[in-house]
Amino acid sequence: MRNLSKGAARLNFLAAASLLALQAPTTASPAADPKALEMVVITGSRTPTRLADSPQRIELISAEDIERTVSRELSDLLKKNASVDVIQYPGNLSGIGIRGFRPEFSGINKRSLLLVDGRPAMSTNLSLVNMDMVERVEVLKGPASALYGSQAMGGVVNLITRQSRGPLGGMVQASLGTAKVRELRARLGGRLNETLDFDYAASVYSQADFRMGDGQLRPSTAYGQQSHGLRAGLNLGPDWRVSASGEFYRGRDIATPGDLAYGMNQQGNKDMDRHALDLRLNGRVAAHQLGLTLFSGSQWYETRTTSSSNPTQQAYLPFRSFAEDLQWQGVQLQDSWAWGNGRQLVMGVDWERAQADSKSYLPQGPAKAPFSADNSRSALGVYAQNSWQLNQGDTVLTAGLRHDRIEVRTLETPLKTDFEPSVAQFSSTNPSLGFKQQLASGLHLHGTLGQGFVSPSAAELTGTATTQYSNRVEITQGNAALRPESSRSWDLGLAWAWAGLSLDATYFDTRVKDKISRDAGRRLDARTQVFSYVNAAQARMQGLELEGSWRAAAWLRLHAGGTHYLQARQQQGEAWEPINNVPAQTLRLAADLRQGAWSGRLGLRYLGRSHDQDWVQGSGRQVRYEPFAVADVSARWQLSPAQDLNLGVENLFDRFYAEKFGFPQPGRQFKLSYRHEF
Repeated sequence: MRNLSKGAARLNFLAAASLLALQAPTTASPAADPKALEMVVITGSRTPTRLADSPQRIELISAEDIERTVSRELSDLLKKNASVDVIQYPGNLSGIGIRGFRPEFSGINKRSLLLVDGRPAMSTNLSLVNMDMVERVEVLKGPASALYGSQAMGGVVNLITRQSRGPLGGMVQASLGTAKVRELRARLGGRLNETLDFDYAASVYSQADFRMGDGQLRPSTAYGQQSHGLRAGLNLGPDWRVSASGEFYRGRDIATPGDLAYGMNQQGNKDMDRHALDLRLNGRVAAHQLGLTLFSGSQWYETRTTSSSNPTQQAYLPFRSFAEDLQWQGVQLQDSWAWGNGRQLVMGVDWERAQADSKSYLPQGPAKAPFSADNSRSALGVYAQNSWQLNQGDTVLTAGLRHDRIEVRTLETPLKTDFEPSVAQFSSTNPSLGFKQQLASGLHLHGTLGQGFVSPSAAELTGTATTQYSNRVEITQGNAALRPESSRSWDLGLAWAWAGLSLDATYFDTRVKDKISRDAGRRLDARTQVFSYVNAAQARMQGLELEGSWRAAAWLRLHAGGTHYLQARQQQGEAWEPINNVPAQTLRLAADLRQGAWSGRLGLRYLGRSHDQDWVQGSGRQVRYEPFAVADVSARWQLSPAQDLNLGVENLFDRFYAEKFGFPQPGRQFKLSYRHEF
């Protein structure tokens, strides 16, 4: 209930501003022709654009892919259908990285941007994002700061939601599975009259503790959650439309196991809420498609410690240990101007503010100083991108530029006295260029060049964090003199499509300077070492991305994709080391089959060697982990035009593996679902 009143207040704010709201139009509705829908993207240009005309590498995850992928959350869908790197814990906590940037699951300053219909998703944790409303996903590879500003250094993931404008319809689905999984999903949407349409989707999920691939029960992995999404659209005339949408997530008693190395001594649980609201009105004036979006959201969680090896804490178990409240508000103003034959200029202004407040508690109950000061980030960006189609559409050129002004503040924080509240301001101007050239029928050459940046976080600028290990103490302090990280990246690729076969091979090269990392540290005494943050580091990522599909027969379609890193290294002091949680190779293979009333998918995902920091021993020691492969299978039996049964098997061969080392994922999991459409 903590965030319900705040969510209602934001809804009132957005409703009061409805007469001012404008937003660039969404893409085609689900009722549109599926082939046309697959040809439309908005991520690479912030306006509806054919995929065939986009110079950027954009991977599409279709509605059919979503349906056939065995997944529990957004991170599962992305890692099995796109070339992204993942960090994922039991207990609903996950994040991704793109093109060698380390996966991130927390903080309001990231290097891979998550959007919902083009506006910020307002969630740092991908596990909390509502998937029930999602129609398809677009994954843009490479820097996009020239369009989206900070946090788009590695790329952008854009979730496109349903826009049901046809006859009223929906579905209900009930599922049972391994680990006492219970799930109920429902969806309803369509046109109520000539001017009003809507979509509503909801799900309720619960599970008990799961077994790992080695057959052992993993305690403290049970949880329950529910999600709701609602969208309403109103046609104001032939060229104008207003719409509003809201998302709600609620998780309670979500168990959080510690690293396997700690046994049962680091268990906990948490409650989590997430809200996201937006209000849009789009319209056309002559050759201008105008838009403005207002959005507001929050993410809150509170953690409790349920077991500890510390004798001074055991008398107080379980006890509240930490809470964080994140708030977002923003506005997007845009004009898409078709100013000539094959020429389009997209220009706009973005403003966003995010604030993070945190609290820490003693085992006895009273509050104590949190490890990071309360902080906020305000960003104002102005951008423009022009595209040209030349030679009867055989040549596509794009050029863009964006200027951002960012202010990061550390705020007065109750009980925290080891810092002075401060303000840091940064400016960044980022250009981009792109081209796509048809060389022959079905054969295209494409390439992009761009810059990206991300501002330092408040925790990196100020504050003190203390971590205690069995035989040492590490203290990390902020550095108010930090500069933003910046990157320069280019890619070049060749795409070929012919007779049911499509292939794309893209080489990319990214160089990061002023990279923020911990320094070498200094010793206070035999047990205590103090670290800070510096801009001295660099990073270099080079790799080859492959993507292909083949309609081998009317009943069989094959997919393959992956990334091979020629290098993904960062500077640490005077030495260079592999970037943590970035496998040397990722490979995805899938076979989609359809025969009569039966259809299904067999999928395989392989990860090469990778590295991570040894958080158990501390001192920044890096350890290496060996490759692994995981397979999934889904099978659907169409009982009637309106009913079907679906069997999903995750981790088919009961592999003992982890997306974050020390935190294994479930072993073989079965889930049987019955669905009725109407």
